[in-house]
Amino acid sequence: MTGIKDRTLLSLTFLHALMHIMATTLPALSPLVKEEFQLNNTYVGVLSFAFAMATGAGSIISGFLADRYNSNSLRLVSYGFLGTAIFVALLFLARNFLAISAVFICMGFMLSLYHPSALSYISNTIQLRRGRAFGLHEIGGSIGLAIAPLAAGIISLYLNWRFAYLFWVFPMLFFTLSLRTINDDHSPHPHHPQHPIKLFTMRTLRQDAVVLMRIYLIEGLFGFIIGGALTFIPIFLNEYKGVGAQFAVILACVFTSGGAIGKFLGGHFSDIIGERRVMAAGFFIIAPLFFVAPLLPLFWCIMTLALAGIVFPAVLPAILTTISKVVEPSQRGMAFGLLMFAGFGFGSTSRIILGVVSDTFGISTVFYPIVIAALAGGFLNIWKV
Repeated sequence: MTGIKDRTLLSLTFLHALMHIMATTLPALSPLVKEEFQLNNTYVGVLSFAFAMATGAGSIISGFLADRYNSNSLRLVSYGFLGTAIFVALLFLARNFLAISAVFICMGFMLSLYHPSALSYISNTIQLRRGRAFGLHEIGGSIGLAIAPLAAGIISLYLNWRFAYLFWVFPMLFFTLSLRTINDDHSPHPHHPQHPIKLFTMRTLRQDAVVLMRIYLIEGLFGFIIGGALTFIPIFLNEYKGVGAQFAVILACVFTSGGAIGKFLGGHFSDIIGERRVMAAGFFIIAPLFFVAPLLPLFWCIMTLALAGIVFPAVLPAILTTISKVVEPSQRGMAFGLLMFAGFGFGSTSRIILGVVSDTFGISTVFYPIVIAALAGGFLNIWKV
């Protein structure tokens, strides 16, 4: 990767960090949002679900547009972040639960424009060591995940939680404008035919369909676990472990801070031992970690969640590399859009399920649906068709 590809990947990596900051700040701030609007855990889950579902559903439209306007697909990234900046401003006008929900739904749709375009660009541009390229790109997302709870908690110690969003608008606009300077003539496939020739047989079509169905289910379980954990770790630490609300928000970064390491290793080992082995290991390892976390003293609970936060993100580069191998370049925007719908859309159901479980059986049980989802994801990867 040289020249414009390097600069594009660098810009996308920074914007990926900012995308995940904007997407993660709401779950991280869940104890403060719960306190301001006097919500129970189920309604906290509903708000987080609505935000994530909007991101997932919008990704289908974004994926279609990324394929339709392939030579200009990175412009969708710019439009999404500019729209996000507008809705951040509207957060300060929203003073009831319905208004804040509407703003977050619209913000989620704007953020949905990022992943299909960016992932399609990387997939179509980088042919060798694609797993490592996805791993490097995902490091940006992991840095955003790591920073978001820490920054949100510190800012909310001194200002209203809404300023945790406003703080990031300025770097977001800077890198958005930087991306707009990239020459669209260097897009990865404007001069290629829309439907590259490939020799198909009924067997390969069936195999590809099975792989896609499996990978979308795995991505849905991945989103289920990540989204549920991000939303309820702060509440769990606050209500069950007795940590103050702002400090609980900050401590949520123990789960997110190791993601950069995990994703880099996941991309590296996907190229060496294969994607399915990486995914199976990630799911199976975190299941016992989430099972024992509520049973441990605070320090060891935090260390256990930190270890889970290092191991599990290794799954994502393996998922992305698998999609790139199966789907033709002209259809990868939609493929990644459907993938994001699985992760953000289906995955968002964990927010409601964990909310209902914690309200019904107590906050100490909140991670047990995650354990079940992790075991299901592991078995999906060792299941042979």
